[in-house]
Amino acid sequence: MKVLILGSGYTGQRLAYWLLERQISVLLTTRTGSPIPGLGAQSYAFAYGEKTQVLAAEVLEGVTHILSCIPPAKDGVDPVVALLLHTLQSLDLQWFGYLSTTGVYGDSQGAWVDETSELKPSNLRSQHRVNIESKFLSSTVPAHIFRLPGIYGPGRSIFERLQSGKAKHIHKPGHVFSRIHVDDIVQTVGTSMLKPNPGNIYNVADDEPTEPSCLILEAHRLMEITPPPVVPFEPSQMSPMAASFWNECRRVRNQKIKTDLGIKLLYPTYREGLQAIWRSSVKG
Repeated sequence: MKVLILGSGYTGQRLAYWLLERQISVLLTTRTGSPIPGLGAQSYAFAYGEKTQVLAAEVLEGVTHILSCIPPAKDGVDPVVALLLHTLQSLDLQWFGYLSTTGVYGDSQGAWVDETSELKPSNLRSQHRVNIESKFLSSTVPAHIFRLPGIYGPGRSIFERLQSGKAKHIHKPGHVFSRIHVDDIVQTVGTSMLKPNPGNIYNVADDEPTEPSCLILEAHRLMEITPPPVVPFEPSQMSPMAASFWNECRRVRNQKIKTDLGIKLLYPTYREGLQAIWRSSVKG
């Protein structure tokens, strides 16, 4: 088994560590090809746009599993589709994965969605994701799609936002978001790699969609400090990107990863996830 991770950002790096701990060979791509400090895996340049870097053919030799963590470019073009898909279809791959978004479901007004739900993307970013998913699923690569909600974990959580002063205690009654701890993404993707089932789509979310203010209150409880005052929801005071997230409300069902892949979430809700992050930061 030889794994190539296209796009070694936050999730890609965590997966690389998981694989290396299991003595699985891992290659990575970055925009520049520079090695990632502390991660014992070879890095190669791969990028699209003004500084397009085409992946050398020899990098793909012997690769059996490929995961793309790369988001679409501003023009909606997916670098893997544009620069690599034709080549990948000629390889003898056992598994190909793509990290997508639960934004493809659009606004369900708080109702539950699962992998069979209608796709109703309400913004251009999510529309691009639907198009990219279809490109992979209609190709001959052994495609597996992972739809992700908001990702959090060590170094990327409500604690950092609170410490930087960027977190606001916004309350919009009944408006919930789904989320997922990065290590639960890693175990789900890693398990799928070991149990390929091409053509499948998986929602990777925790068990409890919640209002954002719940995270604020729980973080302050753990930090033993008083939470900031509630700020009324006011889209006009938000960036267009932030406002677009608040335009959609859905609950993401995760039953399929449990029944098909046997996943037992490490962090079933934000409570366990935040507690683990806080304990680790205190010990550190």
